[in-house]
Amino acid sequence: MRGRLFWKIWLGFWGTFLLLSYGLWLYWSLRPMPSLGEWDAPYEVGRVLIASAATALERGGPSALERQIADWPEAERARLTVRLGVSDCAPGQDRELAVSVHAGGEGHCLRYAPPPPPEDESFLAMPPDDLVATALAGLAFSAALAWYLTRPIHQLRAGFNQLAEGRFAVRLGGSMGRRRDEIADLAGDFDRMAERLAELVAARDRLLHDVSHELRSPLARMRLAIGLLRRDPGRFDASLERIDREADHIDAIVGELLTLARLESGIDKDGEYFDLVEVLALVLEDVTFEAETQTVRVETSLPRAVPDQDWLVAGSGLLIRRAVENILRNALRFSPKGQVIHLRLARDGQDCLITVEDNGPGIGAATPSSLLQPFARDRSGASQGHGLGLAIAERAIAACGGTLELTNRTPTGLLVTIRLPLAGPGVSLT
Repeated sequence: MRGRLFWKIWLGFWGTFLLLSYGLWLYWSLRPMPSLGEWDAPYEVGRVLIASAATALERGGPSALERQIADWPEAERARLTVRLGVSDCAPGQDRELAVSVHAGGEGHCLRYAPPPPPEDESFLAMPPDDLVATALAGLAFSAALAWYLTRPIHQLRAGFNQLAEGRFAVRLGGSMGRRRDEIADLAGDFDRMAERLAELVAARDRLLHDVSHELRSPLARMRLAIGLLRRDPGRFDASLERIDREADHIDAIVGELLTLARLESGIDKDGEYFDLVEVLALVLEDVTFEAETQTVRVETSLPRAVPDQDWLVAGSGLLIRRAVENILRNALRFSPKGQVIHLRLARDGQDCLITVEDNGPGIGAATPSSLLQPFARDRSGASQGHGLGLAIAERAIAACGGTLELTNRTPTGLLVTIRLPLAGPGVSLT
């Protein structure tokens, strides 16, 4: 669910608002209120004054009225209006008090205009209790929100600092507690990034160690050949042949490493397609010739190679050819004389499956995934090769969107399964 942090903030705001509203309502409900409002008191006083003035006028006439109001404060006398001989005595304005009096056979009108109520001119005119409560509620909500957001951010910052210092074991998922929002997702992404960085650094260190180990042996043999040549110049041809052979060995290793580095750096396969049947036919032509020298047969049943959409795959045909060649040569290396290697091609929905079966020793104690790492060798098998063939094949297939799987056959042998996605409709070779 997207926007989980937004909903938490939104619910927190409305929770604070409702808590503040009901708190103020409860406060004003329990607080004793005066009987008259602050601005209603002059109105009630005016009612008393105009009633007394009307009584005096009705009983004693205008002279009695003059004596009645003589003792009033000047401000109250100014608010009283007396109109003698006027029978119409309706209030002239809001909240104005008006009384009709009959005295001496005539009608008189008394009006009293109380002071207007105070107006709320600004936000500060709200009651001080409400203002303080609102400020405290806003402060509490802001403090809680700031703590809720900044605490995991500080943890993420500390985690990035540790990661920058090379401590790849740092993980932040456990420090997020039970929260389920975008920040917790970010911590999970951080953990996956740290784990992947740790794997890459470990792979780099392992690759450097393996490369140095692989190069050390031929270099040591070259030094030994040079030392023997210095001791016995008569062994010039044999020593030179050994140096040349070891140089070829180093060159082959470097070439395989460059191929591996090119595959791991990523290859753009957009717009490039190849016919898988044609590629496999070319591979079989070369491998079958090599198999005859080892008295090993390669049996296959490929569909008829036609340039249509049935077996088109997106990617580089050269990479797949290199991958299948490495797998078949690996099978030739471990197959006893007189045995058969089977190569099959089949469809599986929108994918195609290439299987290679041999009758060699299979995979020993090593796990199948470990044999796909550079310079990996199965101790139960022979020690031929550089340990880069299957690693290059796996990365070449992955560059074309496929997968490579190794499994043991029963009773002996190895099954290699290659799965490649077929191109969709509307694609043709150009």
